[in-house]
Amino acid sequence: MILLELFSGIGGFSKGFEKAGYPIEQTYFSEIDKHAIANFKYNFPHARHIGPVEKIATADIPHPDILTFGSPCQDFSDLGKGAGMAGRRSSLISYAIEAVRHFRPDVFVWENVKGVLFAKHRADLFSILKAFADIGGYRLEWQLLNTSWFLPQNRERIYLVGRLAERCAGSVFPIGEVD
Repeated sequence: MILLELFSGIGGFSKGFEKAGYPIEQTYFSEIDKHAIANFKYNFPHARHIGPVEKIATADIPHPDILTFGSPCQDFSDLGKGAGMAGRRSSLISYAIEAVRHFRPDVFVWENVKGVLFAKHRADLFSILKAFADIGGYRLEWQLLNTSWFLPQNRERIYLVGRLAERCAGSVFPIGEVD
């Protein structure tokens, strides 16, 4: 399986898929922070850094089976200024949308703060969902999850999963909390 992780940080999605037992034969990642890149390479020595997300559509990599991204959230956060998609950082999701369009992975996963669900960002969320729907061929599902039942932190996050419709059966969500 080939994994492409955008806005990778230190490799949270890669670690999650590894821990879940997915056989990842090659990981490609996009990140700009030099410390996060060094940490990612330390954690995943065979991973290949492919540069900034702005150049993702020109990356010379094979078809990724899974594409993941936790795009910058500051502009959607309730602690931020609320710029939403008009913000410099949160608008970077457009590169992830273009990557899905370009690479057509079997599955893609987007993670972000619950603030994207706030009324003031509703139009932004709808435009993001529409952009993914307009690519065509994907079944989209999302759920707000509190990460406390699988990570050592109490944070609510939205997870959006897109799967090629002709290859999926059943539903990903809802996921319930483990007692």
